[in-house]
Amino acid sequence: MKHYVGICLVLVTIAVLTLLLINRCTDATERAVDHVRDAFASILQLQPKITINERVVQTQTAPIAELAVVTREETITLGFDEHKELWSYEIPLTEKKITVSGVYRLKAGYDLHQPFSVAIDPATRAIRATMPPAKILSVEQVGDLTYTGEDSMLNRLGDDERTKAVNSLADLARQTAASSTLRHDADAQVQSRLEELLAHNGEKIEIQWSPDRDKNGTTSP
Repeated sequence: MKHYVGICLVLVTIAVLTLLLINRCTDATERAVDHVRDAFASILQLQPKITINERVVQTQTAPIAELAVVTREETITLGFDEHKELWSYEIPLTEKKITVSGVYRLKAGYDLHQPFSVAIDPATRAIRATMPPAKILSVEQVGDLTYTGEDSMLNRLGDDERTKAVNSLADLARQTAASSTLRHDADAQVQSRLEELLAHNGEKIEIQWSPDRDKNGTTSP
């Protein structure tokens, strides 16, 4: 009889320990979900899709469509000169010059309609996020343009040339934004902040950037 009582006690003890372990794992996973949600909300102002063992526990929501993370102002200057030629020789008094300069505000950040997802492994507590890379959100002119033009006696500047210079300056500003480090700076800043916030809770996050479908694009000039 005592033998059976002992076996029952052992089984009950194992069951209790198992339940405690399961509850502890469940609590840890729930805390991880809360920490991930709060970190993304704090940094990116959105709630990512969170899955546990491929089961969706939270869907993605965002109160805004885009979020600028890095903003920089650049002075862009463009100039060109032109002259008339005859048999490859410059004709005197035909050289004209145009210089136009302006300050542009360049913004890099995220389209929050793109998928942001986080998978949490309850067994290892590994947190893996898949996120879209940053993109150039806008290139905006700040203030007035500075314009200088020098025409010649035999080759005068026209309104179409002035318009072309201004449009070319805007194109150059967009090219400057696309070739800058803004997008990489935004990705690095967000990754660093997410890692820092979750590290305070004793958790590590691994971020994988999804394939870049619009790395060189801008949404609005």
